[in-house]
Amino acid sequence: MSEQGIGAALTRVEARDKVTGAARYTADVVLPGMAYAALVSSQVSAGRLRSLDVSAAKAAPGVLGVFSHLDRPTWHRVPAIPYFGETRMPFSDDRIHHAGQHIAIVVASTRQQAAHAAALVKAEYEAGKPVPTLEKALPSAYVAAQGNYVNFPQETVRGTPEEALAGSPVRVKAEYRTALISHAPIEPSVTTATWEGDELTLYDTSQAVVVHRGLVATAFGLPEDKVRLVCPLIGGAFGAKTHVWGHTLLVALAARRLGRPVQVVITRKQMFTTTGHQPPTVQRIEIGAERDGRLRVITHDSTNSTSFVAERPENTVLSSVATYAVPNLRTRVRLARMNFGTPTAMRTPGDGPGSFALECALDELAHELGADPVELRRRNHADVHPQSGKPWSGKNLLECYRIGAERFGWHRRDRRPGTRREGNDLIGYGMATARRVEHHRAAESTVDIRTDGGVVVRTATQDIGGGTLTTMIQVAADALGVAPDKVTITVGDTDLPPGAPTFGSITSGSNGSAVRLAAQDARGAAIRLAVGDKGSPLHGLAEDAVDVRDGRLFAKADPRRGETYAVLLTRNRVNPLRGNGKYSPAESQYETSTFGAHFTEVRIDRDLPRVRVVRHLAVIDCGIVLNTKTARNQAQGGIIGSIGVALMEELRQDPVSGRALAPALTDYHVPVNADIGQIDVHFVNKPDHNSNPLGAKGLGEICSIGVSAAVANAVFNATGRRIRDLPITPRRLL
Repeated sequence: MSEQGIGAALTRVEARDKVTGAARYTADVVLPGMAYAALVSSQVSAGRLRSLDVSAAKAAPGVLGVFSHLDRPTWHRVPAIPYFGETRMPFSDDRIHHAGQHIAIVVASTRQQAAHAAALVKAEYEAGKPVPTLEKALPSAYVAAQGNYVNFPQETVRGTPEEALAGSPVRVKAEYRTALISHAPIEPSVTTATWEGDELTLYDTSQAVVVHRGLVATAFGLPEDKVRLVCPLIGGAFGAKTHVWGHTLLVALAARRLGRPVQVVITRKQMFTTTGHQPPTVQRIEIGAERDGRLRVITHDSTNSTSFVAERPENTVLSSVATYAVPNLRTRVRLARMNFGTPTAMRTPGDGPGSFALECALDELAHELGADPVELRRRNHADVHPQSGKPWSGKNLLECYRIGAERFGWHRRDRRPGTRREGNDLIGYGMATARRVEHHRAAESTVDIRTDGGVVVRTATQDIGGGTLTTMIQVAADALGVAPDKVTITVGDTDLPPGAPTFGSITSGSNGSAVRLAAQDARGAAIRLAVGDKGSPLHGLAEDAVDVRDGRLFAKADPRRGETYAVLLTRNRVNPLRGNGKYSPAESQYETSTFGAHFTEVRIDRDLPRVRVVRHLAVIDCGIVLNTKTARNQAQGGIIGSIGVALMEELRQDPVSGRALAPALTDYHVPVNADIGQIDVHFVNKPDHNSNPLGAKGLGEICSIGVSAAVANAVFNATGRRIRDLPITPRRLL
């Protein structure tokens, strides 16, 4: 842990603003003359609009405009705009592809007037026959071609998998299913749009202001420098705000036509139907192994639903491709179209549902062999990446197993399912491996040292709730040799240096490296200024003979000889002294991933078989930890979310119409405090400088991967019943 910031358990810099209500989120933006919008949603899942009567809405009090496909909006676009949620632009035609699809937008002087008028829009439909569920869509499943969303191999073969299966002494074969689940963040999606001539400013709940600016510019046929996106704080997203959805473009369109700012706040029900979800999956896994547990072969076939307006496969099979040393492998991902909104990235996209299937199958193999699940995984540890053969940039998974087993008390686990009891409770232990590929994005930052000794960091990323503002301050403080309370940060605006998005667990490694490089650049410039300044006590020294601590430059050989940044810059009339950092990931000789091990204890009442996770331990290898407090908080949140996925979360669909049944938090159950037991998080905390200059890797998703499998494996250990469908509700245990 550095005295100057990295690793310190600092409280979030925005914490006071958040708890006092001073923090400004996108819905808090109020502009002069701003109007308010409400969206009208389709009530059917398939077909077309026979007619759309907006006359009553237009005549309602305060209404400024009503827009729909009847107005024929003109969009400028390439065949597929990266990071747009669908391939169909909003209001392009009268076709209906899913219930909840936007069919009109109403703008009025107040939010209440807009909502009232939206209820007056009358739609008549020529209903089609929907494909209502994944089960009904499965017969038409297909392998998608490479395209906008399809950015990983849909089929992979290694060795001779069919021969290896035929010759395996031990085989395990099973089908696993995961449910359609929703992001359900506290903050709904919000957009405020305002035009000045041909220049557009969007205040938008965006996980990637830089990426999304290019998308919006493309849609409106504008140069990128004519679009500004602003989003410093996000009130939760989990992937729902990774892509741009139709409402953002529609609000910008309405603002342009009305010549005034317009804001829309998506309703909670619309969050369930129009801003993405994690699709349901059906996964079939077969494992062949030697009698000593060494893997010979894995086959993994996965099918997930997608919409009729986008192809988005879940990369569920990547866990099987890269987690264990297995010489023979075959994987395949297929898509099945159904009449529901387009799926999108949701915390641990692909790896969450994929690890559930793989890690449960490994547990089934361990039971078949009479082997310890931890030892089975150790025996199949991949010393290099199994597919590419490249060495890992940094891997401490075996240490995760060791620490986890000792810390959790794994030795107390009884291998005989259904044997441990306490009172009326059945007790079970389960575990699972976590692995996720580490992604990197280009990122830039500036760091200014001012004559008052303060430091300002600028970069166009955003804080999604994981503590990015605080950790970036710590990175800058550490590199500059100043106290973190001397550093402030400005983020979330495309007028700033282009930063990395806050999705894909890329912020710490990518943006953190850019901030570190910028701070080092500023520090180096200050040292060069000092040693070349005849008025400085450090004049004439070699640059590497100077160090910095507590904002003071000093001679390493004689720490009494030195001066502060403030004195140096004031004397030289430099304000500010700016450092620039540009991180550009390059082709590497290494494979980079994050790793972890999850251990969980469940208790199940024999009369009312509701699963309670009473104790969970995660041991995580994500490089150097930038802030132990925010990291632990983020990991606990990810674990809690995945416990919800394991035990209760499911957005059910009507089996005839395909509509979401009760898309609201009243019926879509997420964990509350009473559902959560003790959660312990331990970090290996070893820097991985082969991955990036900072040595930190993403935490946001590795903490969630494997949790649902650990819970399911613990349920089997407690009851002797193998539940292969999520969520594990009392109904499935009865």
